[in-house]
Amino acid sequence: MADAPTAAHPASPKPGKTIDELAAHIGGTVIGDGHRLIFRCRSLEAAGPNDVSFVSNPKYLNLLTSTTAGCVIVDARLEHQKIQRDGKPLNMIQVADAYYGFRQIMLLIHGMRRHPEPMISPLADVAPSAKLGVGCYIGPFVTIGENTMIGDGCVIYPGVQIMADVVMDADCVLYPNVVVYDSCRLGKRVIAQSGAVIGCDGYGFATHNGVHHKIPQIGNVILHDDTEVGANTVIERAAMESTEIDAGTKLGNNVVIGHNCRIGKHNLLVSQVGIAGSASTGNYVVLAGQVGVAGHIHIGDKVRAAAQAGISSDLAPGQDVGGTPAMELKQAKRVYLQLYQLPEIARRLRAAEAALAKLSDTPAAEAPVKS
Repeated sequence: MADAPTAAHPASPKPGKTIDELAAHIGGTVIGDGHRLIFRCRSLEAAGPNDVSFVSNPKYLNLLTSTTAGCVIVDARLEHQKIQRDGKPLNMIQVADAYYGFRQIMLLIHGMRRHPEPMISPLADVAPSAKLGVGCYIGPFVTIGENTMIGDGCVIYPGVQIMADVVMDADCVLYPNVVVYDSCRLGKRVIAQSGAVIGCDGYGFATHNGVHHKIPQIGNVILHDDTEVGANTVIERAAMESTEIDAGTKLGNNVVIGHNCRIGKHNLLVSQVGIAGSASTGNYVVLAGQVGVAGHIHIGDKVRAAAQAGISSDLAPGQDVGGTPAMELKQAKRVYLQLYQLPEIARRLRAAEAALAKLSDTPAAEAPVKS
């Protein structure tokens, strides 16, 4: 019999599914009891007998010996015969891509966030010349400027500010307190998390006789279909043309995209990435957390940069880089490994200098002051 959901872990909004049904949904192979009912998705540590979890990173494979999950989604190459849990086999679904397979199961069991039903709040301020599509939700204290066009099925949460002449295509979601500046363009299914700013002025100043004079920023921002903008992320408008984020690219929280940047398709820019003005990326680029990119450079297709890398020059396609300044990742690992040995290297150098001074019958050079 299936365990009843507890108050600490509420029931899934949908009926339970058997492991066999889950496997059929993702094209996987069942190892173990395919008849067990699964109600919800949880982490390996927290999962219980009627929960499903996953492992795609090899560093977490050791958790498979202790998890109490009713089912775990695993990579098809895993040698499942070696996995035992208190002497009992673990129920698993083997699939080619465990992470994506688990994502599909999460959608099946839990679905996406449920948005409010379509309506226009009487507390919203919608300009008379604005045009709204059918089936939109416009929350309280939303401001929509003159000549703005909002597509069908858009969800605009309370406190969002949309300035004049914005064009937003269908099924976009703007969470509370997003700001979209004038003349920006959003494609279909764009998501902007709370506090995102799209189209603020770029950082442009002309210094003359010691005074910094603001340069008008007359361009805009274009977000193509299926882009996502993280919480408190800022995308600056171009000085004259467009700052552009191409289709499918995902920006994490607290990312800054400078003016005139061109970001390619299906990039992953993790939280706190900063890209200076007029830089560009190819397609399928991955920049890990806190990567910094200098202005006016190009990063080629499928480049991957490790966390906190500093990219100051063009990168050819397909490179894995790390460190500051960014270098080939294997070389960066060797360089930073040596940093840990610098105190010992310095000690040995001082000892060698002292020994050499004795051999040459000359006074040793004054050793550096220890920190």
